[in-house]
Amino acid sequence: MRTIILLILLVTGSYLNAQEVQSKNVPSIIINALQVKFPKATDVVWELENGLYKAEFEMGRQEYEVWLDHSGKLKRWKQDFDKEKLPNAVKLSIKKSFDGFIPSSVERLQEGRGVFYKMRLTKSKEKHKVLFTEHGKLLSDQVL
Repeated sequence: MRTIILLILLVTGSYLNAQEVQSKNVPSIIINALQVKFPKATDVVWELENGLYKAEFEMGRQEYEVWLDHSGKLKRWKQDFDKEKLPNAVKLSIKKSFDGFIPSSVERLQEGRGVFYKMRLTKSKEKHKVLFTEHGKLLSDQVL
């Protein structure tokens, strides 16, 4: 349940107390942990957000956001994601619950062992912001 609440906060953008941190002020254990897990990260921007270090960066042509604790442990992360690569279970759920809607702005979120997909679904002038588990369960549906 805690994971779902945190992911809903990510979906709604409710992290309001973030403050930018210069790279020179980020502990080396945090920087090293990021470099080990994402060695090709470029243009890294750091923030301190709710007690976690958040790194925003690019790798290839994808944007990532990664949250690490003070020991360098990866707590959660999200990345831009190709809608064509969505798991079949998610594609089937979209077809079943949102037939005719087209996904866009897809992000893959991971927290612990949970993997989630956040996206916009559009059909004509109708729009939804949704969150699915990797198994296709709809966790959140916000009409826009």
